[in-house]
Amino acid sequence: MLCMFRTSFLGKLCWVFGVFLLVTNAEEKKPPAPPAQSTSKPKAKRVYTNEDLKSLEPTTRINQSPAASQGQRGPRRGTGIENYRDTGGHDREYWRKRMRPLNSQLDTLDSQIAAQQAKHDRLNAASGVKLSRSGKLRASSSDTRAQVAKRIDDLRQKRAEVLKSKQDLEEEARKAQALPEWLR
Repeated sequence: MLCMFRTSFLGKLCWVFGVFLLVTNAEEKKPPAPPAQSTSKPKAKRVYTNEDLKSLEPTTRINQSPAASQGQRGPRRGTGIENYRDTGGHDREYWRKRMRPLNSQLDTLDSQIAAQQAKHDRLNAASGVKLSRSGKLRASSSDTRAQVAKRIDDLRQKRAEVLKSKQDLEEEARKAQALPEWLR
């Protein structure tokens, strides 16, 4: 009888354990419940201002000693583009002094060409011709349309020469490894 009791007890115990396992697996397979939706407004994002950035200045950078990070914060004189020289040892002022006359010549020639072009546009074919008292046509001593056109061509030719000189100077500066901004 004791043997029978043990087997029935073991059987019941296995049955209870099996049911327990089934119930636990069923709970694990259920989809999670959706999170409760809040009726409150979403939080506003933080906006950083310059004052916030100023408060970050005294911090120490990662992997650096405090002395090294403070040394970088001060003005760095003697480094960078300020002291850069081309291969000939020339700086920004040297190249600007060489470029300035060419730029002023170009500006002058452009204004002269514009003035002569306006004068050329005002003149018509008969503007240089006058009728004498005797009824004959004769040219006046003032500028004719052809003379103004010739002056415009001469000015354009001078402008082309100055532009060529400017391009030669830019090429010379490029070969000397001068910074392009120095020529502007």
